[in-house]
Amino acid sequence: MPNINFNHSHHFHFPRISIDGSKNMKLLFGIRVVRELANKFALFFLPVFLFQLGQETGFFSNFGLTSFQSGVVLLSLFFALTRAFVFLTLIPAGNFMRKYGFSASFMLSFLSYAVELIALRFAGGNINWLWLAIPADSIATSLMWGGFNTLLSKGARRSRMGKDLGFLQVLLNLTWLIAPALSGFIIYLFGYEILFTVGVGFVAVGSLISYFLDFPHEKDSISVKELSFWLGDGRFWKLGLSIFGKAIHDNSIYIWPLYIFLILGNTEKVGIIYSLSFLVSMIMSLFIGMKLDSKARRKPFFLSGGVLSFLWVLRSQVLGFWSIAIVDSLDKITGNFHWLFFDRVLMNRGKGREAFSYFTYREMIISFASFLFWAIFASIFLFSSMEWDGLFVVGGVGVLLSLLINKKHED
Repeated sequence: MPNINFNHSHHFHFPRISIDGSKNMKLLFGIRVVRELANKFALFFLPVFLFQLGQETGFFSNFGLTSFQSGVVLLSLFFALTRAFVFLTLIPAGNFMRKYGFSASFMLSFLSYAVELIALRFAGGNINWLWLAIPADSIATSLMWGGFNTLLSKGARRSRMGKDLGFLQVLLNLTWLIAPALSGFIIYLFGYEILFTVGVGFVAVGSLISYFLDFPHEKDSISVKELSFWLGDGRFWKLGLSIFGKAIHDNSIYIWPLYIFLILGNTEKVGIIYSLSFLVSMIMSLFIGMKLDSKARRKPFFLSGGVLSFLWVLRSQVLGFWSIAIVDSLDKITGNFHWLFFDRVLMNRGKGREAFSYFTYREMIISFASFLFWAIFASIFLFSSMEWDGLFVVGGVGVLLSLLINKKHED
């Protein structure tokens, strides 16, 4: 039987797994993966935790709220205040980053993240600890994502941005494959306290990796005056609306596990569903990333956006384990292409000498959109009979707004 040379066989098209760029780029990927591991392990069930805490403490019950509404108001208030603080601290955080460098900024971000987790650890016994977790979360966010996305955009080559983002998505999917199911079982067996405690360990690893970053200091300045100038450009408004839409969708997806929890009744089933859906979609990210670099056409992007919007409508009809698993799997498969295309365009448009301004102002748009989302979320449950159906409509609208992104200034 003749030997088969797999390197030249047209029957095999496995993508080459690699990270573009220098040691710094590999460290960036490591920081992102560790951060996501902490997010999905320690904070995946944060909406459920806050909702239950609001129910148990009767938050605002003196104002005539039901137990369910108390849970909704507490989690909405937590995230709305967090995003309001992020919006206000992004420019000071950006100036800190310019003065002291990316490594110091990321390390301080992880330190603030640890403070947040410790505060959440004690909030189960005393709700007042939440008021420490809110500013800690805000500082952790402000000091991380504007700088991280700036470095990723500058470090990855335009010609293989899709491959890099696709490979990064596979690494993130690996964390999503493990963390939700594991954290669901831990909550079921031991409670939330051990979850937040272990999360501090992940955060410590991220801080250690950040220490070895060696990027030059950023020279691009940011200011409210410059932001006002950008907002006066009609082209920036179109881009801003697409970023606004993705933020609305991301927040809607973040609250989706609470809906599943209310249907299924326990955290371990919710975690299993999420892990199964990410298993289905994980490998596809590599192949999708390669296709984006070779054929970045918009028709599939619009089609995937339509499918994702339709899936938001279907979510109101899911009532059991398998129907939820099917909808989630379809969402992850379709979303892998849609959001990779979106991120590739977003990252390539950010290249240039004003990349730091671009990604900082992007975070400000995300914060404003998130604050508005949580205000709408609370209002739906307090003043409307639509409740979850209303939330699903909001999520679908967010997907449709993301279609406004275009590749102008990319080439």
